[in-house]
Amino acid sequence: MRSNIILAAAIARMASAAPAPQMFDFAAVLEAPSPSVTGPPQTAVANATSIYSVDTASLASVISSQVTSAVTASITGASASAASTELPTSSALQKRSAISTVPTTASTTTTQGQSSTLTSSSSTACPTTPEAGTYCGFINPEDPCAPQPDGYGPKVVPDTPAAFSAYPAFQANANSAVTPANYDLVFKDLNAATSANSYLGFYTLKTYDVNGCANHCDTTNLCTAFNIYIERDPSLNPTANGDSSNSTGGYCPDPSSITNYKCSLWGASIDATSATNTGQGRLNFTTVVVASNGYDKTNHTTPVAPPAYDPPKNCTGGAISAGGNYWLGSTFYPGPFNPTVCGIYAQAQVALNKQTAKAKGASCYTPVNMFNAYTIHKNGVAQGTYCSIFNTVLSPAYSGFRGAWSGNEFFGVRQSWAFSLSAQDSGNW
Repeated sequence: MRSNIILAAAIARMASAAPAPQMFDFAAVLEAPSPSVTGPPQTAVANATSIYSVDTASLASVISSQVTSAVTASITGASASAASTELPTSSALQKRSAISTVPTTASTTTTQGQSSTLTSSSSTACPTTPEAGTYCGFINPEDPCAPQPDGYGPKVVPDTPAAFSAYPAFQANANSAVTPANYDLVFKDLNAATSANSYLGFYTLKTYDVNGCANHCDTTNLCTAFNIYIERDPSLNPTANGDSSNSTGGYCPDPSSITNYKCSLWGASIDATSATNTGQGRLNFTTVVVASNGYDKTNHTTPVAPPAYDPPKNCTGGAISAGGNYWLGSTFYPGPFNPTVCGIYAQAQVALNKQTAKAKGASCYTPVNMFNAYTIHKNGVAQGTYCSIFNTVLSPAYSGFRGAWSGNEFFGVRQSWAFSLSAQDSGNW
C-alpha cells in the first residue's frame, strides 16, 4: 500500500495533457518523492523479507482519481490514423543539443508474470508458530539488546571491522563466483552494497550462493538485477542506557558480530554507481559490507505487456520524448521499472477522454493507442518509470532522446519499450 501512496504523490505532479511536442519533464522526476526504502533496512531480521509488489486495483483507482485533464486531438482524423504505424517524417524528431547517443543492448528473454500482493518470504522455517511481533515465536529482535537471528557465515577473529574487511575467504567468494546464465556481471568484490529507488526486497542465504540469489530474482516480479554480499551485523540489537527505545535498562552498545550472506533484489539495472551502502554505525557497533557482486539481466529481459497490449518493441535505449501532435501526455512513477503503471495511466486517460466527449455530445473521443515506458537514471542510478502516451502507434525510430543534463546531474534513459494496443482504438463510439 505504501508504494501506491508514493505513486499517488507523483501523479499529483503529472504534466498537463495537451497535444503538443514535449521534451523531458525534469520537474516530474526531481519533485517526485523517493520510496521510503531504498535497500535492506538496518534492523532487518535475518531469513525474512518483504517483497515489493503493486496492488493493481488500488493503483488504478488512485491514478483514475488523479487524471483530471481530458485530451482533445489536435490533428484531423487522429482516430483514423491510429491503426497505422507512423514513421519519424515530421518535426516530432527534433535535434537537441542536450541529447546523448550511447545505445544499449537489445533484450531477448521474458520476465516472470505479474504479482498482486505484498508477501513475506523466509528461507528457514521457525520451529514453532510465530506470535505477532516476535521472531519464531520467542523474541522480538528489535527489543533492546535482543539476540539477533544468527548468521550462517564464519566468526571472524579478531572481532573487528578491519579484520572482517580483510578476511581472505570473503574476497575468494566474490572473485570465484560464476556468473549465472542470462546475467551480466556489473561489479565485483566491492565494499559497498546497492542502494536505489528500484529496491524490491532481500533474502539472507546460508552460503555465498550466487545461483540461489539469481533464482530469487528470476521468481520475483519486476526483478532484473541482484546484489549478493557479505555483511558484518550485530549479534544483539545495539542498545544503551538512556536510549529512548530502551525500557528494560539493557546495555549493549557494541555487541559481538555475526556474519550474514545477503541477497538484495532490484527492479532496474544496477552498476557500481549504485553501490553506495558501505555499512552504518549502530551506536558503537560498525556494520561492514564486503564481497559485493552485482548481476544484471536488464539487457536480456523483455518486460511483460499489460493486458490488451502486444509484446513491446525495444527502443534500443532511446525514448520517444516528442511525438508531435500525436503526444498526449507524460508522467513519472518512482520505484522499480514497471510498465504496468503506464498502461493504467493510459487507460485512465482514455476513460476521461470518453467521459468528457460524451458529456459534450461529441461523435468521437481521443484514443490512447500506444505508450512508451522507460527507466530514468539520475547520474547512473535508477529513479523510476517514465511514461509517455500517444494516440497513434509510433515507430521505435522516433526514440531519439537518450538523456539530458539539468545542472550537474545527468538524466539518462534505459529499458525503453513501446507498447501498442493489440486492437487499435478508432476513437469512434
